[in-house]
Amino acid sequence: MAAHKGHVAKPRGRKAKALKKKPKLGVSLLVIAGAIAILVSIIVGITAFSSEPVFAIADAGAGAIIGIAIIAGAMNAYTTDAKKSETWAVVVLILYLIEIPSLWGFGVGFIIALAGTIITLRN
Repeated sequence: MAAHKGHVAKPRGRKAKALKKKPKLGVSLLVIAGAIAILVSIIVGITAFSSEPVFAIADAGAGAIIGIAIIAGAMNAYTTDAKKSETWAVVVLILYLIEIPSLWGFGVGFIIALAGTIITLRN
């Protein structure tokens, strides 16, 4: 059986997996949102330190830990497996919703995390 003119064979095996797209833009936005969460939680902790040092340290520590978890979740979303990528993008968004100590990055971080999650889900 002869191949039709213009017919392209589909790659199989490792080549097929390599052709699937990784959500680069979505993951980049999620990492930026995590960095904003860490930065804002530390700034809020420093500014509140003079009035309530114990609460300021707790806020900054909790915000930084959740920010690191957000970045780790974003790194796990960087894969060609669509289900795994979608799952981790949603986990990152949930972590960002929990991240009250850093005030959601003054709103900007939350919007970036939301955009990164949507882009990753659409990929």
